[in-house]
Amino acid sequence: MKKVHSLIDKIYSKRNLEMAWEKVKKNKGAGGIDGQSIDDYEENAQENIARLMNELQEKSYVPLPVRRVYIEKRGNTQEKRPLGIPAIHDRVCQQALKNRLEPILEACFNDCSYGYRSGKSTKDALGVIWKNIQDGDEWILDADLRDYFGTVNHELLVELIARKISDGRVLKLIKDMLEAGYIEQGKLFPTDKGTPQGGLCGARHNIYLHIRRKHLPIACKHYAQRVGQRDGTERAELCKVCRRCDYHGWK
Repeated sequence: MKKVHSLIDKIYSKRNLEMAWEKVKKNKGAGGIDGQSIDDYEENAQENIARLMNELQEKSYVPLPVRRVYIEKRGNTQEKRPLGIPAIHDRVCQQALKNRLEPILEACFNDCSYGYRSGKSTKDALGVIWKNIQDGDEWILDADLRDYFGTVNHELLVELIARKISDGRVLKLIKDMLEAGYIEQGKLFPTDKGTPQGGLCGARHNIYLHIRRKHLPIACKHYAQRVGQRDGTERAELCKVCRRCDYHGWK
């Protein structure tokens, strides 16, 4: 796949911004630190869209820090995870970016990847797992990235995106969003790493996960070796899932 050299004008096109606003309005949700709600934004939607278009064209757009709140972790009411809520204006910009960025990056991801992707869901992943079980597979590897959203390396993430998109203004826009900071209890905190869960677009997460999957067969092999089976049967069974998920690479 060829690298995309010019993209910013597609992001700030009026049609794309209007599509982005309609998506944000449909998703509803709370407002950010400026206190503006979906209804407030809709009262002057065309003026707000025109303002955003002008800001992106004139390179004057500056995203606001997100509003940090805490929600209970699923299945564990004793722990809470942080959630970053962007201002509505910034959500429209993020959605406009997603509209153009996601199709480019989606073409590079593996078919066996289901998280943060349009048209794919947890149910789809479970369906594949169930089919594998019916086909005779006996191993399921359950793994998680600890504190993923709080530890994302901004420089590496932008570098990975830059391998597919060379438009400097788009890369700067992504970097500005990542480094916008967050407001908690009235104080501004910088974000030199990590990314607010709930902001920007899912495609960026899959860039990280895509690279992680490259090392999955190695991890499987090392784990199976520790099982201590002399004939290697369990190792072969464990790595079967890795062979099914063909790694395309990220060059």
